[in-house]
Amino acid sequence: MSRRSGQVGTIVKEGGWYRVRFRLDVPGQYERVQKSIKICPVSGPGLLTKSARERRKVEIVNSFGANSVEHFKNVVEGESGVTFREQSKVWLEQMKNRKRKPVKPATIVNWEMALNKWLLPLIGDFPLASVKNGTLKMLVSKFDEAGLSPSSIRTYCRAMTMVVGSLKDDDANPIYPRKWNYEFADAPEIGEQRRPSFTGEELTKLIAEVEGHEQMALILFAASGLRAGELFGLEVKHFLGKSVRVQQSVWGGNIQTPKTKSAFRFVELHPSVATMLRNFIGDRKDGFVFPTRNGSPLRQSNFIRRTLHPALKKLGIEKQGFHGFRRFRVTHLESNNVPQALIDYWTGHAKKSDGGDVQKTMNQIYTKMDKDAAFREDVAERIGIGFDLPKPAVVPSVPRNAVELEVENAVEIGVK
Repeated sequence: MSRRSGQVGTIVKEGGWYRVRFRLDVPGQYERVQKSIKICPVSGPGLLTKSARERRKVEIVNSFGANSVEHFKNVVEGESGVTFREQSKVWLEQMKNRKRKPVKPATIVNWEMALNKWLLPLIGDFPLASVKNGTLKMLVSKFDEAGLSPSSIRTYCRAMTMVVGSLKDDDANPIYPRKWNYEFADAPEIGEQRRPSFTGEELTKLIAEVEGHEQMALILFAASGLRAGELFGLEVKHFLGKSVRVQQSVWGGNIQTPKTKSAFRFVELHPSVATMLRNFIGDRKDGFVFPTRNGSPLRQSNFIRRTLHPALKKLGIEKQGFHGFRRFRVTHLESNNVPQALIDYWTGHAKKSDGGDVQKTMNQIYTKMDKDAAFREDVAERIGIGFDLPKPAVVPSVPRNAVELEVENAVEIGVK
């Protein structure tokens, strides 16, 4: 049901009376019913002047709530009857399929987890019309009792508010507009979050602990500051001798576009790292730089579980994920007085840590780092990498299928 236009009513003569006719929304049906209410007799005692009849007409129409936003809201809420669970399915499909500002698969998975593990068990069967600030307060209390972090509480509550706001009328207006009050809900403020980062000494030990393609991947993480999806999405064609070109990302083994428009970029490498990567790739002409057995890209979760975390535990280094490498790289760039415009370019930043947009100065806006490859190469070589490379260096990488084929051929020759 779309938002109705206002009712002014029409005065007519009928059966010896002046009457006002108007239409009224009724819960449970789309069509409005017509009302005809007496104003005054057309003659004799009780007859009102024309201006008095107009005033009385307005009073009658308003008394029925025909022009009341609250009346219309109640009608629509009674009409929809949709539950939070039902609307959450609609909302997820909308998010998965929207063309404007597409949502990344990883974000969809996080929302599904929030719904299935927390929101649906708690409020799934609530009528959507009843999900208000009282519900928000209840959820915050439940999440806090469960020991969730302030950041997680805010994220899950945000998902709830998005579901409620996704039910709209024919003019795309929210049917249940809400002014969410996090102060009333007593939602904890997000304070200083845990943001671990590696030191140069820790990276030197970590890289020396592993070998082969895992070692090359860790070196590239620390020396480039690439996001995990960007690094594992690199193909041989993206290595340009002195830099890597970020054109795609991977998540869950599938190729997708990079995180933001700013993520499309060139990242220059220190000559020593570029040489190691060139030797690692060898004579390969295509495929992923870090392929699995079947040639698909490595999965982030597998690399963390099988390589990174076991090595950190063995060395007694604080447990952390891929962002520890990005934080190290940014710290290294800042400590070497690299211009902020170049830091933003190399890291592909479009958002700050608190989720707000990166605010650029006028100088940064006019500085076109993507056009000055010579300057970027000079800075990359001058500032170094901030950790020691292993000796001996990483050996060239040969696709695993080829290695297995050589072994099989050698066995067959030996048998013959």
